[in-house]
Amino acid sequence: MPVFFVVNPDHPLIGKARISFADIASYPTLGLPTGLYPKVEESLKTIGLWSDDVRMMRYQRDQWEGKTEAELTIGYGTALSLEISGGRLVKLPLNLPFSSGDAVVVRREFMAHPEVGALCDVLRSRLKIFADRYADIRLSADSCWS
Repeated sequence: MPVFFVVNPDHPLIGKARISFADIASYPTLGLPTGLYPKVEESLKTIGLWSDDVRMMRYQRDQWEGKTEAELTIGYGTALSLEISGGRLVKLPLNLPFSSGDAVVVRREFMAHPEVGALCDVLRSRLKIFADRYADIRLSADSCWS
């Protein structure tokens, strides 16, 4: 799934016709722990949005219109996270330069267990509902072990 920026419904960037990474950099972004998501960290550093001490000093607080940092923090989302946010988050029209996905990790000795297969079937059927609704969601092959 593509990853995009998400904000609260009353964020100042809502309604802007065009948004750039420089616009995003004017506001606080969700901080991620160093080293936990190395590819995401590398991508965010490349576009200047990794939350380090230097970046924290560059906020343009004059654009914050009296809102708090918590109200203005820009997060990252996918079609699935928007679905579960219950309308509390709004997608900004700018994708990040990486994608996201989910996986079920199973110990090798349990791969052929019928309950693991049943779990995969349930998860796939639930995700298919969202994949039919959102073009951003792509399911892998029908096999749970693809």
